[in-house]
Amino acid sequence: MGSTRGSASVASILLVLGVLGVVVAGVTVWPLVAASGQRQVAERRATATVVEPRPCGARAAGDVVEVQIDGQTRRATFDGCGHTRGQRLDVMVPARASGNLRVTPVKTQQTELEALAWRTHIVLITLAAVAGGGYGILLGRR
Repeated sequence: MGSTRGSASVASILLVLGVLGVVVAGVTVWPLVAASGQRQVAERRATATVVEPRPCGARAAGDVVEVQIDGQTRRATFDGCGHTRGQRLDVMVPARASGNLRVTPVKTQQTELEALAWRTHIVLITLAAVAGGGYGILLGRR
């Protein structure tokens, strides 16, 4: 009778661990699924030249730069200040540049969606390792 009771407790433990694994995976993946539906602003990389530097301060609107877009030189406001005249900067330009153009520095860090995907991968790999280790322990008891 001890053998039957042990099998029942192992089955219930595996069921609880399985449900817990599904819940953890769901909670981890849900923000990734929700964020993937958000509209991303299309940008492209370009090189800009500072033509009118502005000092940094509370009222600074940003340096004025010239950037080549589709073969045309356009003036834009750079999301930054304190650069020197003639300095070349790597910038991100909106794909559909119209009206008052504002450019931003090149992004070197991950986007929020990429960071969320990385976190999801780490959690799921950890969950798989824990499940594999638990299964190994169960096989070792036999």
